[in-house]
Amino acid sequence: MPLSNQSSAVAELVRLGQQTASGKLLTEAFNVHGVRTRLVTDSNVVARAAAGLLRAFREDGKAEPDIEAHLYTVAALDGGMAPVPGDAIMLYDWGMVKIYHSGTHRHLVVEDRARVMADLGNRRAVGFMARSSLDSDWLISHLVFYPLWGQLLKEEGLYPFHAAGLARSGAAFLFPGASGSGKSTLSLHLVRSGYGLLSDDTVFLRESGGQVEALSFPEEINVTDETVELFPDLARVENFTVNELRQKSSFSIEELYPGCVTGSSVPAMLVFPQIEDVEATVVQPMSRTEALALSMRYGFFFMDPSTTGRHFEILSQLAKQAQCYRLYSGRDQQDLERVVDKLLGGEMEAANQSSGERKE
Repeated sequence: MPLSNQSSAVAELVRLGQQTASGKLLTEAFNVHGVRTRLVTDSNVVARAAAGLLRAFREDGKAEPDIEAHLYTVAALDGGMAPVPGDAIMLYDWGMVKIYHSGTHRHLVVEDRARVMADLGNRRAVGFMARSSLDSDWLISHLVFYPLWGQLLKEEGLYPFHAAGLARSGAAFLFPGASGSGKSTLSLHLVRSGYGLLSDDTVFLRESGGQVEALSFPEEINVTDETVELFPDLARVENFTVNELRQKSSFSIEELYPGCVTGSSVPAMLVFPQIEDVEATVVQPMSRTEALALSMRYGFFFMDPSTTGRHFEILSQLAKQAQCYRLYSGRDQQDLERVVDKLLGGEMEAANQSSGERKE
């Protein structure tokens, strides 16, 4: 979309960014399941971080984008760089990250490190980032670029969902949960057992032919030192990236299991994992109403006014079409793998019988 057709606020910030740019402007282009994004930046570091996050979706950029993002680097932020209006309403507060709502605009603040403004109607975002914060690719990609980009994706019909996604025989199995709930561990177990991977942390949901479809988002897998100890295969990984902010390391799953990534699949099961200090793993059925209520926690910025209604419909349909369970994973990793495999194979009764009752 030509700059003249953007909102005046976004257009002015883009002009400001171009005037303050520290070097040659770089362009990265991505096609995420049919939604094209163009990123313009003056920083090789920013370009690298975004390309790392969206490496599976890079394209040549010749087609017009559906979403355009500008991210400029500056010595220090000042009041004129993507300011938050005084009457803006806070939508989300995650300590370092805060998101505000003002009409069709969304405002992202990452402490004194970055500010970004997005115009939902025109699918455009522009932001500024202090150069002193360029030492973390994860901060750039996940805290500065991703949040408002994820909202713009929702405007285009793609809904991020905080869940691991695995697939077998054309059916997807989603494991929604917060960080630390065991999604990456489950993903590694199941990929090693022959399942296809949509993602270990985030999938996109889209309505297709009256069903909800789960789409891949194959980021690098984040693992703790404890997870590395559980999987001897990880000793073969040559390209670990250390994330000091999260005290985790990340790697590309295809370095270990080439061809394991699956593009899309229709969800047949929603399994909510929870790590327990017990020996055996237990699976318990849950109602679709409870599954919907929990799913709403993991629908990234679910309460954004512009997409709340449609987002709720997508999650409602997901809970209706999928079987829903809780998974209490114990210390016995072999038992965990056996129970999950039986569950996903449709052997619910056998899975419960193999584990017995939940033990404290």
